[in-house]
Amino acid sequence: MQHFIRIDEEKCIHCGLCLRDCLVSCLEFDENRIPRYAAGRAEKCIACQHCLAICPTGAFSFDGLNPADSAPVTTVDSDALLGLIKSRRSVRQYQKADVPPEKLVKLQEMLAYPPTGINAPSLRFTIIATREKMDELRSITYECLERVPDDSPLAFLKEMAAKGRQAGKDIIYRGAPALVIVSVDETKTVEMCRPVDPVIALSYLELYAQSLGLGTVWDGFAVAMARHFPEVEAQFHIPEHCKLSFVMALGLPAVKYARTPQLETKNVTIIK
Repeated sequence: MQHFIRIDEEKCIHCGLCLRDCLVSCLEFDENRIPRYAAGRAEKCIACQHCLAICPTGAFSFDGLNPADSAPVTTVDSDALLGLIKSRRSVRQYQKADVPPEKLVKLQEMLAYPPTGINAPSLRFTIIATREKMDELRSITYECLERVPDDSPLAFLKEMAAKGRQAGKDIIYRGAPALVIVSVDETKTVEMCRPVDPVIALSYLELYAQSLGLGTVWDGFAVAMARHFPEVEAQFHIPEHCKLSFVMALGLPAVKYARTPQLETKNVTIIK
């Protein structure tokens, strides 16, 4: 994609911050010390928008975006953030209610911001947003699971699921009313980032969801079922050219934890 920049020359103070912060050295000064794309470099732009973000006067516009529409940079109290991280739990009990639409909108907005290995826009997200659709998925999933032979790698899951259903429990999706599916566009990703970028995105989503009063759980069982049964994966509506990466269950928690666990860090080596 060909990108373009515009500079408000009245606001530009010729500081050169945009030039110095450009990862791929796309920018240069013209004869009046106004930033521009260097010859033959516009196609190298990775659309990171660092140029727009770093300009102290809001003189830099990228692809027609108005700097005035950007939110100000904010910071969060470090103790509060650590408290959020410590308080995170895998939630396996959910209320019957759907996730409120306004919370889904906030999650969708947030998913534009997690970092990727080389700033490649390769991630695709699908959200199954209602309990009605989730119940359809549950029905298909458990029908498939009943067909699993005893010598299958999924035999253990079939046994666990049978015992769980006798107890009224959904061990695959944990009774969640929503599901977030991350897939990778294999035409836009690179090998080194393919397994990492989806995990980064879901890690951001997990913490942000908690700040919204939502619970999450990493759903490896759902991934295993989708990879073994096309009927299950078809319910995820993964876009063309994309491959399933991972799945996270989501919903309003039906359980409340009173305190954080007491864990110690023993697996860090500091080199001085």
